[in-house]
Amino acid sequence: MKILYRYLYKKLTVYLLILVPSFSFVAVLAELIELLRKAKNLDFTAILLYTIYQTPEKIYYILPVSMVIAFFLLAKDLINSREIYPILLNGLSLKKIGFSLFIFPAFVSGIQILNHEFVMPQAKKNAEEIYRIIKKKTKSEPLIAYSSWVTIDKRTFLYFSFFDLRKKEGKGLTILRYDRNFNPVIRIEGKSFKIDKEIHIKNGKIITINSLSNINLKKFSSFVFPEKMDVENLKKLIKVKKPVSIRQLYRSAKIAEKFGYPSAYYWSKMYSKLSTVIAPLILSFSFYPFIWSRKKSTIVIIAFLLLGYWYSTAFLSTMAQSNVIPYYGIFAVDVVYVLLGLVFYRKLKFSEL
Repeated sequence: MKILYRYLYKKLTVYLLILVPSFSFVAVLAELIELLRKAKNLDFTAILLYTIYQTPEKIYYILPVSMVIAFFLLAKDLINSREIYPILLNGLSLKKIGFSLFIFPAFVSGIQILNHEFVMPQAKKNAEEIYRIIKKKTKSEPLIAYSSWVTIDKRTFLYFSFFDLRKKEGKGLTILRYDRNFNPVIRIEGKSFKIDKEIHIKNGKIITINSLSNINLKKFSSFVFPEKMDVENLKKLIKVKKPVSIRQLYRSAKIAEKFGYPSAYYWSKMYSKLSTVIAPLILSFSFYPFIWSRKKSTIVIIAFLLLGYWYSTAFLSTMAQSNVIPYYGIFAVDVVYVLLGLVFYRKLKFSEL
């Protein structure tokens, strides 16, 4: 039986190696045409790099659908070549074949997770930077930044735990100033701050260091740091960490909650990603009973259910972001599809052929 399953795994691998590059090429080409139409800087090297960096994200969305199509092609190939009949006559049922084949989409889901967590974040960041160069656009205004150091001048440095760039206010501020010999002379800490040309700091303390034996500490409820600050210029210095991976979304959600900032966007995105990274396994199991049907309407049913999966997940993610449903409610789509597959899987018989 190991030889049989190796044979089936090999077929699935070949189908994926054909489907994924083909669909990715079409998706990237469509985006490339639109990019060239709007581009103001025809730097073909940059355009090529942009295409390469966009590929991991395209694969992320294409892989689950390709997995379902690969299973469908495998079933049709076995039926049309009549290879399925000696397999079944040797005591293997469609259920047992499917149970062993599900190891393959489980492995693909693992690849999906690795791509999403380790490849996509950096690739997406590089693609966005190149996109701004091609279209000659300034860096889009981010929502929040956190855990960042900013150099104000050669001897003054600013650190914040959390900063809302739209409201121009944040929390967890530390300002360090050094003398010409780079010895610390002043340290200012504040629980909250707001930038309005100058830096307005609330509930903090000032530590003045005249010498090792002369250190003064003074607490304050309100203090204005005499340094002219332009938030628009400050944005250029801040390294904004745009969350892409599940880990980054989780960290952003926890930080937003910690500082009283709306975190629904990050939680809904995180649960949505958790739901879809296992889509190759979920969809393969759900559609397995249908791929053995010889009815022409089966293709329409599979296409309809595929569209329903993605649109339903996106809809529930939006609902979760608006706090209409709990964040884990996004998994309802996966649960429904697994139950659907389970019902038909239990009814799957040789007569289906």
